[in-house]
Formats: sequence, structure tokens, C-alpha cells
Amino acid sequence: MENTECPICNSKETKRIFDDTLLKCQNCGHGWANLQLDHAYLQDLYAENYFKGEEYADYLADKEILQLNFAKRVKQIKKQHHALQNALEIGCAYGFFFETLKKCYPNTHYEGYDISQDAIQYANQHYGPHFSAENYLEVSNAQTYDAVFMWDVIEHLSDPGAFLAKAQKECKPGALLYLTTGDFGALLPRLQGKKWRMIHPPTHLHYFTKKSMTALLNKHGFEPVFYQYPPVYRSLGLIYFALFILNKKPSRFHQWMYRQIPKAAAIPINTRDIFFVGAKKITA
Repeated sequence: MENTECPICNSKETKRIFDDTLLKCQNCGHGWANLQLDHAYLQDLYAENYFKGEEYADYLADKEILQLNFAKRVKQIKKQHHALQNALEIGCAYGFFFETLKKCYPNTHYEGYDISQDAIQYANQHYGPHFSAENYLEVSNAQTYDAVFMWDVIEHLSDPGAFLAKAQKECKPGALLYLTTGDFGALLPRLQGKKWRMIHPPTHLHYFTKKSMTALLNKHGFEPVFYQYPPVYRSLGLIYFALFILNKKPSRFHQWMYRQIPKAAAIPINTRDIFFVGAKKITA
């Protein structure tokens, strides 16, 4: 039998939305795709094509632009952490954040996990053996961390609470968790409905509001320190790709236009529907 109870606050007051694409909680506003996906399925889903033509036009080509965003986040992290001994990244992809973080914290011991074996292979080849394609939930880890990073990953997880619970146990007292994800309660998704660009299960499974995110964090031993809505640098090529090519049958004109856009061309955009969250481990 299908379970329609909210996975965040356990409310039974939920409803189907967007032609049964999602379920939405009437209490905390959380949205989710009621899909049960195993690890093997997700590994296939996040194979090389995911980063090269399916969800991203070309993730590797956007490295410099992605690192502009990472560098801005590290500046905020620096306000909270003058030094970092041990850092964990869940959903590290090709290791671009690691490279950015190391410029600010060169002595940090870092561990990164990602489900994409192609991405992990690239990261280990280019940045050293700091990365693993093991299922983080199944890793027996005696290490403790000063900070945990989850950039644009929590919406992809079948059970985000399980990841937070494990990370919380491995955090030192006072450690901080940093993450980014879409704000389902923001103005733009409320106006656009099912046309909001973030809605594309099965890759995006969870759609958080401030209320549901706070509830999830509190439930698993974290207390929000800040919610921010910084502008995000976006590749002009990626913007064009998302508008005219992704999940469409593009004309030759759009394919030609896409090829003409310089790879390094980027602009800062702030639609205020992506939040950057910092949360501190709650100590008894």
C-alpha cells in the first residue's frame, strides 16, 4: 500500500499535486515524489550521461563557474570556521568543491562521497585519493568532522533523514552542516507550479520549505544558524540548454545557438528559490 504520510513531519494531511507528480504536506509544505529507489537504480541514474547532457549540459566544462559559487560559500564558511581539521562532503561529484576548499584550508583532512563512479574516478585522478563511490550510509567510519557539506544533493536522496542522522553522529560537538537546495515555499515555485525548473523526479525526490527543512534538521540533531539566498553564477550555455534543449526535441537553430555560447560566459542570477543553510550540531 502506498504511504502518503509526510516523510518530514509525519502528518497524514497530504495531497497529490501536479498531476500526481508529487505529494505535498499540508502541515510543513514539504513536497516529495513517492518513489522507492534502490542504490543500484540510483547508480545507473547518476552515470556519466547525467553530467553530460541529461541534467547538466556539460558539468566539467562549467568547472570555473561552479567554483565561483563554491568560493562565495567558502567565504561564509570562513566566518564560522577559522580552521577546519576534518571535513566531509556528501555528493562531491567531480571534486571541484574540494579544490576550492583546499585553497582556504590547505591542512584540512577531507573525505568526499558520491554515487557516481565516473565522477569519483575523475576526482581521484585529478585531486588525490580523497573520494569514494561507496554508499555513505554503509560506511563504517571512526572519523569525526568539524563540518559537513551537501551542495545541491539533499533533494536527490531517497531518505535524507538517514544521511543527516549518520552525519550528526560523526560530527564533533559544535560542528556545522552546510547545504543548498531549492526552496519549495518561495515565490517562484508557487507561481510556476509544476513548471518550476527544479521539479524533475526521479532525480529530484524532495522539495523543501524553510519549515520542512528546519523540522528535518531538528529531528536529526541540528539547529539552523542561518538561511541565506545568495545569487548564483550560472553558465549562459547551461541556461540556454535548460530553456531550449533539455527534455525537448531541439531545432537545428537552437543546437547551433548553443554551440556559439562561450563556455566561460556566466552571469549572477538570484531568483530567491535556492537557499543556503548553515546548521549547528545540537549538544545535550
